Amino acid sequence: MESKIKERLEAFACGLAESRVDIDPELKLRTAEMILRVMARKKKHFGLFVILGWQRKWKDHLDISDGDQDIFDGRRLDIMRGDVAGKDMASTVDFDGAILIDRHGVVVHSGVFIEGLRPRVVAQKLNPGRFADLSEQFGFETKVHARHLSAITASYVFKGTTVYTVSEENDAFHIFEGGRILHRCC
Repeated sequence: MESKIKERLEAFACGLAESRVDIDPELKLRTAEMILRVMARKKKHFGLFVILGWQRKWKDHLDISDGDQDIFDGRRLDIMRGDVAGKDMASTVDFDGAILIDRHGVVVHSGVFIEGLRPRVVAQKLNPGRFADLSEQFGFETKVHARHLSAITASYVFKGTTVYTVSEENDAFHIFEGGRILHRCC
């Protein structure tokens, strides 16, 4: 398990050279590592959507349908402090919605819906033309669904963020920046 996580992190670290997002590369790696460790511990597939670099000015895009899922509201949790965050993050895998982490590594919300992203409009701006579907237009190798389309769109709409997803169907792990796939792994 450790060697597989290390191998995946090394692949992502190589991809960081293409990053144009001004967030500490170590924080990006720690976030990826935390997600990979949660994936390794879980016996069943689960979906995850994490936005790193969240800013309060985007609060109008949030909707929290179930306050019980927002376990980080008012509770300071810094993912750079070790595995405590990974254990807490694992408790969110059955939640709907996104996990929001600020640019300093503090988890600020979980289980939130992100509204007003408009994936079709963003896809047309980034890659105009005729495509079979949004998955193809955004450059995914296989068909993806709402979580991944929302995540790649969020990485464009919320400038300066790095966005991570895990597919509930097949454990595919993606990292997005600026509306583009920075890293893909299965």
